[in-house]
Amino acid sequence: MIKVSEKMKVFIGSVLLMFAAQFASAAVIDFDDLGDESFAQIGDGYGGFNWNVIGALSGSDYSGSGLDTAVVSGTNVAFNPFGAWSSIDLAGAGSFDFIGAWFGSYLFEQELAFEGWLDGVLVYSTLDTFVITSESASWIQLDWAGIDQLMIYNSLADWGVSWAMDDFTVEVHSAASVPEASGLVLILMGLLGVGLLRRRR
Repeated sequence: MIKVSEKMKVFIGSVLLMFAAQFASAAVIDFDDLGDESFAQIGDGYGGFNWNVIGALSGSDYSGSGLDTAVVSGTNVAFNPFGAWSSIDLAGAGSFDFIGAWFGSYLFEQELAFEGWLDGVLVYSTLDTFVITSESASWIQLDWAGIDQLMIYNSLADWGVSWAMDDFTVEVHSAASVPEASGLVLILMGLLGVGLLRRRR
């Protein structure tokens, strides 16, 4: 029976954690590096996502409105023009966990509902709606794991009913390829071999 020293176990565990970290990374997207051009559509691939019917603007350009009070970090927020239904799709292969985000409503109180999809199959949907106002930002936390598309629906659609979103918080899980996994196995086998040689000496 092969006995592995405690130091070797700790080392191997550290290597495994290091490789695992490559395929999962938490992110808070605050939209502040997009500039302050109002009503600018967010380009595909920003933050690793495609933003469908979602733009970015500086909240201070709309002082006193929900577009301003929804700002919780920096200066910018994302928004949906004229209250249109929107989606946020993972740009590459894999999936993501939607943890939550801050939301506010431009001028009028309204309700939001969400759906989480994976490979075209509905995985999650909110049973209750979330009320948002122009007076303050509301943190909406869903903790949905393993989706590749987030749909956002609002109860009103017209001028003045856009929602604003800040600090979109997710954890992205990139698809790990077989060669990378095989490489990890080879490294671990090599480490075990070195440990055995040292014990024999």
